[in-house]
Formats: sequence, C-alpha cells, structure tokens
Amino acid sequence: MIILTILTFGLIWLKWKKISNQHQKDTLFQIHNIPFKIETLINALPKDNIESFESKHYRINIFIRDARKVNVEVIKKLKGVSGIFLKSNSISITFGEYTSAVAAELAKLK
Repeated sequence: MIILTILTFGLIWLKWKKISNQHQKDTLFQIHNIPFKIETLINALPKDNIESFESKHYRINIFIRDARKVNVEVIKKLKGVSGIFLKSNSISITFGEYTSAVAAELAKLK
C-alpha cells in the first residue's frame, strides 16, 4: 500500500514538473535593473544625436541624426548588450531582458 502511494505521488510530481517547465519556456522575462550606467549609453550615442526610439520585446530601435557620431565600440562593451545593428538613420541594440528598463530610462530623457 505504501509503495502504491509513493508511486502515485511520484507520477503526479513528475507531471507537475513537466507542466511547469513548459510554462517557463514560453515566458518572457524582463529585469528592471540595468547592469550599466545609462549615462554611458547616452554619451556613446550622444544625447543630441537621438531623435526618437521605439522599444520591442528584446531590442530598442534608436533613431539618430548622424551615424558617424555613434561610438559603437563603447556600446558593444556594455554589460547586457548582445547585439547591435547600425544603419544610417537608426541603431538597433539588443538588450534582452533589460530592454524595458533601458526604454524607461530613455523615456525620461524626453
């Protein structure tokens, strides 16, 4: 009787574990603390070069006036930046789970 009880609860536990793992795979996580100083990012863009920005789930598109003023090397070295795509009028920076926090800080500039 004890063995059947242990076996039953063990199977239930395995089922719950499988369901909880599936839920975690489909969840987007956002962290609200930025792992770098926002001033470093703003100085690399620089502030007077920023026209506007738009935030996606894992990246921010920042529309700029002059791409030559952007210091890409400084942005690459920022902790939390996993990708950069620079065009003539915009720069897309992939921040991953830090995107919402960076977007909130950029919104404070306006």
